Amino acid sequence: MKIQEQRYYSIGVNHDRCPLPLREMLAIGEHEIEAALKSLNSSSSISESVILSTCNRTEIYGLASDVDGIVSWYSRYRGFSLQELTSIIYKHREQFVFQHACRVASGLDSMVLGETQILGQLKGSVRMASAAGTLGPRLRELFDASFSVAKQVRTTTDIGAHSISLAAAAAKVSERIFGSLSESKILFVGAGEMNRLCSEYFSNLNAKSLSFANRTLRRAQVLADELNGNCFSITDIPQRLHEFDIIVTCTGSPLPIIGKGTVEKAIQMRLHRPILMIDLAVPRDIEAEASDLDDVFLYTVDDLGKIVKDGMRNRENAAREAEKIIEEKLIQFKSRLDRKNITPVIKKYRQHGEQIMQGELDKALASIAKGDKPEDVVRTLSRAISNKFMDEPSRALSNDAASEKLSLPEALERLHGLNKNKE
Repeated sequence: MKIQEQRYYSIGVNHDRCPLPLREMLAIGEHEIEAALKSLNSSSSISESVILSTCNRTEIYGLASDVDGIVSWYSRYRGFSLQELTSIIYKHREQFVFQHACRVASGLDSMVLGETQILGQLKGSVRMASAAGTLGPRLRELFDASFSVAKQVRTTTDIGAHSISLAAAAAKVSERIFGSLSESKILFVGAGEMNRLCSEYFSNLNAKSLSFANRTLRRAQVLADELNGNCFSITDIPQRLHEFDIIVTCTGSPLPIIGKGTVEKAIQMRLHRPILMIDLAVPRDIEAEASDLDDVFLYTVDDLGKIVKDGMRNRENAAREAEKIIEEKLIQFKSRLDRKNITPVIKKYRQHGEQIMQGELDKALASIAKGDKPEDVVRTLSRAISNKFMDEPSRALSNDAASEKLSLPEALERLHGLNKNKE
């Protein structure tokens, strides 16, 4: 049976290539990642995997015999046709998987250039894969190396300076609409890291009050205690939405938790005083149709991303320095990868030569035993070994596609047919 070499592959969609409605459909929520990982690894072509899914991206990292198995699994898992999925995903292979992981971990591939939250999210994804049993030594090595690079980028460049974040953008929008926030009541729906960052930011702007709603009341209570706020169950939102001027949502719900009807009722109870709704979740927490209502200002994560980009110029020089660091580390990683990839090929190459030699030697000894002249047998032996050793390379070169580019290990395997089925 043919055993193919396992190599690094990654595929994904992000804010640059995939609009929010499609990202929602392709997202893999935290509650389903364990099952998704196990489903992915059940494929015979995939031996290790990690899934990263945030509001801005969903990416699959795998150690596999080819990338097609990963793409096929993703299309089936999310109900997309292969053609449709292929048109919006990006793919990386071998050392470029490492390069991409470094850029993601360092915040260079983020909507907010240099943002720090993504590093924690990526580490969390690796921990989930480890818990699910799909993180093997090869992917662990790749991510450990990428985390080390991200740390170097953070400590040797100003990539995190001149901060402009989604939290800052949310506050900027709020001040545009309400001016001073000293009279604004703010509700945060969800008690995850993003809402923690946003609530801390708004707290520093002296908002009149902060409230937190979450399915698990204990987690909301923790944030409320830290920021001198209030908390209540997420199920009470329909009855209390009208109390708040600004609502910031970021939960892991697969379906909207605030519908247009709930918002419409709140506006009526507010006597049409405006309400700002900032939806940072993917999939979205607030029905998109709520934006059609008068006196409702609804912003999605992509809307805030446009505001964020205006504040990125100060980080561009730091980003260039970070890219240089990653390029240097990429060369080192590729060198290690090449050494690992060539070792099994050399072993097969030696075994191939040994098999040819032993097969022809057995024939030669049999000929001598029958009484053939030794000098004739030696000439036949040397000619047979030479012909057999050169036969595969000659045919491979004759059939070679001029545009095909192979690595040295791949070329050696192709020339000598080292990956052919052995009986």
